[in-house]
Amino acid sequence: MARLAAIVPTRLLRIVLACAVLIGVAIAATIPVGAAPTPGPTGISAAASTDNSTLGGAVPAVLVAAGSSFTLTVTLTPAGATFNTDTKLSLTASLASGAHAGGSFSPASIVMPGGVSSAQFSVSYSAVENGVQVTVSVAKANGKISQVTPGTTASFDVLKTVEIFPATEPSLGTGLGVGDAACTSDTTESECGVLVLPNGFSSQHGALSLGACTSDLGCTAGSQVVQFIADLGSAYSPTNPATLIIRCSKELCRGKGVSSYTLKVSFSASGPLDVVSAPCVSKGVALDAAGNTFCTDYVQSHRDNAGDALLVLLFVHDFRGST
Repeated sequence: MARLAAIVPTRLLRIVLACAVLIGVAIAATIPVGAAPTPGPTGISAAASTDNSTLGGAVPAVLVAAGSSFTLTVTLTPAGATFNTDTKLSLTASLASGAHAGGSFSPASIVMPGGVSSAQFSVSYSAVENGVQVTVSVAKANGKISQVTPGTTASFDVLKTVEIFPATEPSLGTGLGVGDAACTSDTTESECGVLVLPNGFSSQHGALSLGACTSDLGCTAGSQVVQFIADLGSAYSPTNPATLIIRCSKELCRGKGVSSYTLKVSFSASGPLDVVSAPCVSKGVALDAAGNTFCTDYVQSHRDNAGDALLVLLFVHDFRGST
């Protein structure tokens, strides 16, 4: 998968507004007569996820927009450990970068049922930020419960916009935009993208998203990261490529000719945009001088009547990108 910010994105989606709903709980096993009692917990393990089963390509474990729900799975350790009674757990936010987390979780606390070793909860995060982590800890510790070590999830990005669409989406042939005003000249986005897939794709669904540009990603300050996620299969080739048009606002990409701007991409589900999209060797051909099957077609790239720079990225695999 790859991504851009005036670089190019990859695929993803977000779904329902979060609420403090217990989605599922593990069923505590009955303890046979004479068996050892169920151990009390000494620690908490936490994992965040979204259901990405219909997407293909490089899909992140969590594909979610701010305010939309993801699943938080809480497991007590050691294996099989349970609380004797329902126990309130607090959820606190941090960023992997060490910067201050600007958002909060809803709900801010959950209740782990007594007698259950693992449970799932629906949670949302309020801000568009990269590298978000959830730390789960006992809210009111006393006695032995004070010795339960908190657990923290792996970091994940919380996006501004996630659009999920079927392989049969009719607008893919002419251009499917992501962002305000669908990334037309009327958009207020600093950067956004329009995806053109005339041959469709192989997975059941695809995803387009917009995320925050942060210094650790290597993108231009003020830009956004466009991500496209789907399994393209063998539908595209260098001479018959897929297209992502990155719209960079006249305020962000001001004055200079379009060839002075570069797109930064990544084919991984997360992390920095560590590859620069080189110029295509020929108009309409996804091939650069090094033989890579992704490139920026500066012949087709141009400024529109609104003054925005439209940078044309040709590719044969999904990705993330930005300027």
